[in-house]
Order: sequence, then C-alpha cells, then structure tokens
Amino acid sequence: MLLVAALLLHSYIRGFFYPALCGFLFGYIMQRSRFCFAAGFRDIFLIRNTTMARAILLVLGLTTSAFALIYALTNGAVHLNINPAGLHTVAAGLIFGFGMVIAGNCVSGCLMRMGEGYLMQWITFTGLLAGSAAGAWHLGWWYQFSISRSPAIFLPDYLGWLPSLALQLTLLLLLYLLAWRYERKSGLARLSREKFSLHHAASRFKSIFTARSWPYSAGAAGLALINSLLLYLWGSPWGITGGLTYFSGWLSAQAGFNPERWHYFEGLLYTGDNRIFLDHPFIHLAAAMIGGSFLSSLLHHEFRLRRPRSRKYLLSALAGGILMGYSSRVALGCNIGGFLGGVSSLSLHGWVFGLAILAGTYLGGKFFLRYLL
Repeated sequence: MLLVAALLLHSYIRGFFYPALCGFLFGYIMQRSRFCFAAGFRDIFLIRNTTMARAILLVLGLTTSAFALIYALTNGAVHLNINPAGLHTVAAGLIFGFGMVIAGNCVSGCLMRMGEGYLMQWITFTGLLAGSAAGAWHLGWWYQFSISRSPAIFLPDYLGWLPSLALQLTLLLLLYLLAWRYERKSGLARLSREKFSLHHAASRFKSIFTARSWPYSAGAAGLALINSLLLYLWGSPWGITGGLTYFSGWLSAQAGFNPERWHYFEGLLYTGDNRIFLDHPFIHLAAAMIGGSFLSSLLHHEFRLRRPRSRKYLLSALAGGILMGYSSRVALGCNIGGFLGGVSSLSLHGWVFGLAILAGTYLGGKFFLRYLL
C-alpha cells in the first residue's frame, strides 16, 4: 500500500514525492529511536541528563557538514534556511521553549507521538494549528517591529566557508564535551569500561535492526542522513510548521475567515479557491511523519491508544501547542526548520533561536514542577 501510494504521488504530484517519502522516514526513525528535541532541552534542567542533548548536537554536526558539502556540489543551487536574527527570534525562542515543556513535546515529537496513539498529542496538534493561524495573522506586527530591521547573517558571507565550518563544528564539539561533563557531575553518567572491539561495534550496528528501540546515536545519524538527502534531491531541508500554517489557513478559510489577507500569506496567488492552501509540500511531509511513526509502532507492537492522565494535562497540551504554533511563525520556523535547519545552514538565527529555546525551557521547567507535576 505504501509503495502504491508513493508511486501515485510521484506520478501525479511529483513535487511532493520527496517530502512525503522523507517525512515517512523521519517519523519511522524518530519512533524507533525515541528521538525528541523537547527532551533534549528539558532533561538538562529537570533531571540533569544530557543524553538526548548530545544526540541533538550530533545531528547538528552531521547535518552542518553534509549541508556544506551539498551546497558546494550544487554550486549554491539548494535553498538553505537563512532568516533574520533579532528581538523577534529571542522572543519566539522563549515562548517556544516554554510551550514545548508544558506541552510535553516539540513539533516533530508531537507528530511522532500522534502516530504512536497518544491522544494528548492530538490536542497539542490542535493547539499548533490554532497558534499557527494566530501567528500568521499577527506576523505583520512582528515584521514591522523586528523582522524587517534584523539582518540575516549567513556566516560564510562574513568568515568564509572553511573558517565558518571549522568554527561551528568546534563549538558543537565543545558543547558536547560540556554536556557530558555536566552530566558526569550530576552523578547520572557512568564511564564505560568496556574496551572497543570490532565484535562490540558489529553488535551495536546489529542492534539497530534487531532491538526494540534504536540508540539515540543511530536516530541522530538517520535523521541527518534523510535531511541531507532531502536537501540534495529536493533542494530544501526538513520543515514542518510552514505546512501546518497553510493547513490552518485552509481551516480558517473554511470557517469564514480571510487568511489570504494575513501577512504570512501575502505572496499567495489566491484565486478564490481555498484548496490552494493545501498545495504545500510540508503538509504531506507532516502527514507522512505520522504515518511513518504509526507503521513503526504497529510493526513493533507498540501502538495503542493512550489517554491523558488528567484534565490539566489536556489544558497544558493545548496551551503548549498554541504557544509553539504562534512562536514558530514569529521565528519563521520551529525546532526543525528554525533551529535544526538554521544552525545546519550556518545561519546565526538558528543559534539565537536555540539559545532562546533553552532559556524558555528553563522557565517552562520551573512552571511545570510547580503547577503541573
């Protein structure tokens, strides 16, 4: 069924084939490895664990190297995520980080959990759509206040390619070592005394295909690989919330609003047919992520409907989704397009957004411990 669907998509909607295929693989890999950007930020403060944070740094290092290589091979013909960095980026990161904690997941994690059967994440998804619509409507104010006045800083334009690449990879390595040292001091990490051997390496590689779940490092490598292939084959890296915003625009039009007049949709060639809002490749990518996660959990006997434990978690899931949806429009991307895509594209806004998310996660953790736990 998946093969037939892929062939039909490739035949009739050729431009959506690669996003849908890669979206399916993203969902499958995230479900197998339990890869979660929200946990990577949140666990640093809540349980002083940096395992997922270090996996995120690994993804950033791999995609940074691959994106630079692809940019060179294609003579700059691919589209990298380079956006303005300013006060709007900081504000959006703080809001996104806070919302990510109280929702219990990030945007990509929400889609993955939906495929696993978590009903609470469907509430978060509803909030994401509502917040995206609000952000698209209110984006004009942010554009006048900060976005139009902020520079889009592409590091190679200022430092050159090799110095920029060396600087970023060195910084990621230092952060990795700092995170590892931080976890060691917390008493949660243990130094492995097992000596490296070819047999051990082979068994670790085999575990990727046989174990019930993959190690985070395998998930990181898989996500980096598929993201790089998407950039090379399709010309743009992984993104999600752009598609969700267009889907929310279609829903808003169905409800009687006029989203074509909102600042975010000003460049849309609207002809009166609301179906044009559905003509966005990242809508198919997001749907395919849910499908990939669903198939992975089904094949490994992990799918089941999971209900929220209490009403307050439903409210926090909805509120967190709204905050993430709104802030992703202000930042011009979420934890995938804004943070992962921005940093990997050697754009300063990705670093600014990521650091602001970290600060917002700290505030959200304080709120979570006091009012939600």
